[in-house]
Amino acid sequence: MSKVDDERELAEAVAVLRQAEERVAEALRAFLVRDPLTGRPVHGRIGRAAEITGWGQQRVKETVTPALAERRRAQRGGRENR
Repeated sequence: MSKVDDERELAEAVAVLRQAEERVAEALRAFLVRDPLTGRPVHGRIGRAAEITGWGQQRVKETVTPALAERRRAQRGGRENR
């Protein structure tokens, strides 16, 4: 295979992966729907979602709540500059 073919194959694989990750994120949002009384996900669901996806609880939480991911990135960025 030529280098161009390798790059094309990689780009196609990345596109498929991104689409799959978006489908997983949509499913996570449905699975982790918030309890109307507490406003939090049903107890134990974050851990179970982390087990199912293999992503870890922080990534699951950040996938479901993009604002949380942005806040954490900003905090990490602030610590790096110290």
